Amino acid sequence: MEYHVPTQADTVVVEEIVNRKLRNSMLWMVWGLLTTAIIGFMALTNSSWLRFAHSNFNIILLAEVAVVFLFSFRQYTASNTFLKAMFFLYSIMNGLTLTAIALHYSFEVVVYALTGAVAVFGSFAFLGVVVKKDLSGLGTFLMGAVIALLIASLIMMFFGASDFGLLVYSYIAVGIFSLFTMYDVYRIKRTIMEVAYEDESVLERVELIGALGLYLDFINIFINLLRVFGRR
Repeated sequence: MEYHVPTQADTVVVEEIVNRKLRNSMLWMVWGLLTTAIIGFMALTNSSWLRFAHSNFNIILLAEVAVVFLFSFRQYTASNTFLKAMFFLYSIMNGLTLTAIALHYSFEVVVYALTGAVAVFGSFAFLGVVVKKDLSGLGTFLMGAVIALLIASLIMMFFGASDFGLLVYSYIAVGIFSLFTMYDVYRIKRTIMEVAYEDESVLERVELIGALGLYLDFINIFINLLRVFGRR
């Protein structure tokens, strides 16, 4: 059996594909965030939308979780059109819930949290782009950390938490999702490298899957920075 030894030209082509598709994945994430921002602005300027977001907050939140699970469950079997619809549906619903959350804080705190989220996300995304070390093992640790965060949040929900405890939780969550940003960017790169010569629909699927992961990273960093700045 003859094995193809990658040439320098092959390497250049793959790197170009990786860079282009990673950029597209981040653009999808930006489109999702813009959708969320537009819905949030519309809710702020429409009292009926705002009342709907407040009165149905828990229902919308559960619907968001269901959409994320559906997206994850069908990410390799559904059409790309379906994945896009789920991605934007989640972005729309998140615009309502985030607006309801943000109204508990001052405008100054929201600006600080948003600026901090952009800075933290951008820094760790850049690390994910330039890092050469194999980060595959980091994924297991981060998933375990997220599960621990979920358990801790449920405990705080049922038994309450002090301001200091919630502040510590928020700092830890920012750290975990910052590392998740670096890992997700690295994972997108690796996946694109593995399917670089597949057809365009496969590459677009990778873009969409990666975009949702990056979107979730950013939103979680933002929400936890809201809690941090809101208690300073």
